[in-house]
Amino acid sequence: MTTPPTSDPSRGIVGDRQLVGVQTFDIARLTAHAVPIVPETFIAVSGLGPKDDSNGSGKTSFLIAVSLLLADPQWRLEVNGGRHASGILFRPDAAGVDQAHHASPVTHGYIVGVFAHPADPATSSLTVWVRIATTAPYLQANWTEGMHVADAATDHERSIQADALWRELGTRQILSARAMAEKLYGTAPRCLTYLDTALRPPVPSLLSQQLTEMEPHDIGRSLIALSGMTHLLEEEEDLRGQALQHQINLDKAQTQHAQALLAEEEVMSGVRAREAARLALQRGHEAWRRYLAASFRDAHHSDQRIAETMEEERQAAATVAALVQDAEDHVTSFGSAAELATQESKARQRWSDAQQHARELSNKMTELTTRQALLRSQRTALLPQAQGWDGCDCATTAARLEQRRRDHTKAEQQCVEAEDTVTRARTHLHNVEQGRSGKAGRAIDLLSEHHIHAHGLLDQLNVDEAARAVWEPRLAPWQDAIVVKPEHEEKARRLLHTALPGAQIISSDVRQERLPEGIHSTLNVARFLSTLQERMIPSDDSTAVRDHAMALTVTGGFAAPLAGRETRLRQARDDLAAAEQGATEATEAMTAATAALTLATTQHAAAQAAEELACLSTRENDLQTQIDELAGRVNKAAHDEQELQQTWKEAVARHASHEQLLANAKLKLDAVSKALKERHRSLEALERQRRQIAASQWQLLWGGTLEDAVHLLDPASDQGRSPRPGALHRQAGDELRKAYEHYGVDGIPGADVGEDLRAGEETMRAFSETDPAGLPTFTFADVAAPLDNRLVGHRDQDEVAAARITHDQHAREQAIAELTTGVATSVRNLETLQDMIEKHLDGLFAQISAAFNDLDLRGDGYGAKLEHVSVRPQGAGDWQWQVIPRWKRSRSGGYVSYRENANSAQVKVHAILLVLAALLADSQTEGRVLILDELGNSLGEVNRKDMLAALRDVARDQHLTILGTCQDSVLADAADVCGELLWFVHASAADIINQPTNVWAFDGNGAQTQLTEDWITTGRTHA
Repeated sequence: MTTPPTSDPSRGIVGDRQLVGVQTFDIARLTAHAVPIVPETFIAVSGLGPKDDSNGSGKTSFLIAVSLLLADPQWRLEVNGGRHASGILFRPDAAGVDQAHHASPVTHGYIVGVFAHPADPATSSLTVWVRIATTAPYLQANWTEGMHVADAATDHERSIQADALWRELGTRQILSARAMAEKLYGTAPRCLTYLDTALRPPVPSLLSQQLTEMEPHDIGRSLIALSGMTHLLEEEEDLRGQALQHQINLDKAQTQHAQALLAEEEVMSGVRAREAARLALQRGHEAWRRYLAASFRDAHHSDQRIAETMEEERQAAATVAALVQDAEDHVTSFGSAAELATQESKARQRWSDAQQHARELSNKMTELTTRQALLRSQRTALLPQAQGWDGCDCATTAARLEQRRRDHTKAEQQCVEAEDTVTRARTHLHNVEQGRSGKAGRAIDLLSEHHIHAHGLLDQLNVDEAARAVWEPRLAPWQDAIVVKPEHEEKARRLLHTALPGAQIISSDVRQERLPEGIHSTLNVARFLSTLQERMIPSDDSTAVRDHAMALTVTGGFAAPLAGRETRLRQARDDLAAAEQGATEATEAMTAATAALTLATTQHAAAQAAEELACLSTRENDLQTQIDELAGRVNKAAHDEQELQQTWKEAVARHASHEQLLANAKLKLDAVSKALKERHRSLEALERQRRQIAASQWQLLWGGTLEDAVHLLDPASDQGRSPRPGALHRQAGDELRKAYEHYGVDGIPGADVGEDLRAGEETMRAFSETDPAGLPTFTFADVAAPLDNRLVGHRDQDEVAAARITHDQHAREQAIAELTTGVATSVRNLETLQDMIEKHLDGLFAQISAAFNDLDLRGDGYGAKLEHVSVRPQGAGDWQWQVIPRWKRSRSGGYVSYRENANSAQVKVHAILLVLAALLADSQTEGRVLILDELGNSLGEVNRKDMLAALRDVARDQHLTILGTCQDSVLADAADVCGELLWFVHASAADIINQPTNVWAFDGNGAQTQLTEDWITTGRTHA
């Protein structure tokens, strides 16, 4: 017995396996009896309905189930999630079941298919389950190796058994409706149908009489898909996307270069502006120096004049001061009145003090009552919080809360670690499923990017259990080895040299050789394995192998099998299941820790509230004691204040009589004192003028002598008079303003110029508004400092920026040149690939056209052909192949387009011939299924026989299976050519479900028949 070949990844998990049996559960009126399928033949489908013809027998329901099982593209499962498929489930109303049966509609059902490879059905079998439901998810699929079918004794028991079998499949490899077709059957359609059903929206198809509704480019794409050449267009689309990306990168680089030039010009403009600002600041400093010299010179002259006037005022003030002294002596003689005034003042002060004391006590009373009300409100707020107190003190509840927080943090960390473990296990399982695990997987991915096919050595080897002890030590050092064809070995070595150092590359044999005993593989590595067998000799106790030439020993004792994808898959799935169980336990622990933390937090808050209530009670008692004591003091202070007021009034009355005598003496004193004050004010005014002139301060600011100032300001022979301070001050301010403007500070409020420059700008405005005659509050150097610091800091940067900009412009121009070359190269490569694809598809359509013509002539037609035009894509659009089928209606007539008015029979004949022609042009049709509903209804007798014969021949020659429903008028002709007849019986409308399906067939593959024999015959009374 030989090991079945591995499936082509482009054909999905099922690969080249063929459908050999179908079983349905709760699908329309069909029973759960298994129905055998003889592959590579034309299968006639008919039956007997309640009206003594085939209508209503359930044959179309069976074909609908098969089309769903095989993911017919017209269901559009990738778009609607299989929502339309739920209409096939058993519903009493739709099935016409009498209400007396009290039958209920089902919520879900199953379609099961068994697939096997013709060369070795016993070991290559695979079972696919499709679950259909009335609620989302509407359609799901799962699969497993081997037979996994319902085999209970009765139809009812099998229906119950179906749910358990579905659950046994697990959820690890369950497929959604969107992923089902590609994962199971690959990229090319596994099933094409024309079904007369209202369950799904009608879509024009090559298999229907709606051929005239299809656009030429839809016909072209359908023929390419039927011929298995869709991957060519996908490869071109990928390369076209790369070319477009190269052009985008070039356009982006050119745009960035233009933007960079603008930005660099802004930088250079800034460099030039900062140099202009430096020159303006230099001129401003010079003007400020001359301003200080002129201000010192003028201040010195003014100070001399004021000093002379002040001396004259001092002499006049001395004379008036003598008169004031005489008047003061006379007023002093009235000394007794002063004592009365003192008594009055003291009485008034004591009364004022009593008033102040009474107010303070009243305020204190108000403060205490306010605090008392606040404590009562706090106690009211704390009472609800303390209701949950369990009697523990705050220290105990705080310690408990801290422990719960630590427990919660620990549980949270464990939960995160468990989720990380699940993610790693799931990633490892995915890699093992794709044959991409370990270092070998990385090498395979890298080589596949360069169109080099490689396989992991241990992934493709199967070791018999008896041979494990001697072979696993031999293979252990080669767990990361990959196998490539001899012609790819050199290129693979170059690619992996730097990308994956240490990679192990095995060159496969040129031709198939017999592998050592106990080893099974589809890889041609007999030379490698034989060499290992010769060099690595088992030890006497079979626990190790030894290479005597290298003095190398490798021990065995592996607990689990080392080689074979199925073995690795089982280990990876077990690891994922353990990780998921750990994640579930960690999540439950996290939930418990969260609840405990919440409880501890509540209890701690209650303990705090209880403790604070106890403190509040003590404070309220103390406060009430203070309020009672203060009330007595307030009453006493009010009484004292009234008595002191009366004492003050009496002192005022005694002092009033003496005041008049003193008034006249004071009038004279006031007159002379006023004259003295006038003299003093005059002196003070002169002193202020002198201080305002501030000659000494101007000299400090100038920093030199009067002679130095006069020398600096002395006008040259070709100039006019010496400049005044105001003009020099304005000149310095103008130069400072120009410097700020050159730097880019334009005075707009809110502009982003930095806090230092914004402050400097505001100081500059204040500087410009300063009176030039007064001492400056800040110097020119102070005002210019922020800008000066900026300019000093920019000096080196400006020099570096100019050099950098020159270098960057050269680098960008060089990069753009390289990108331009890359775009040209990618365009040439794309055009080369498009030319190759166009030539290949031209040949393909020529083959289909020739087969189309041959089939038409063999059916007594007058000839047919295909006209095709390639419309190459522009940009990211699709590549359209516009195909127009034409055929002759008479021997001497011309070719007529498929869209010309014609009878429906002729359109249907040529539609089916076109599909058959496409299948004849495809070299990979093994396992495909073609379903034709209402076959031959509109065909004449001659056309019908020829068409049925053509279906038989194509099914046999192309190794595909064709199922066609046959009405009574077609059945006799179909029976002459079919390889199997399926007969569905719904004899009476009173029956809830069909009778078991009858089958007449012959299958020459005995092993294939034995594979499903027990399953097919289970529950049939005349099996």
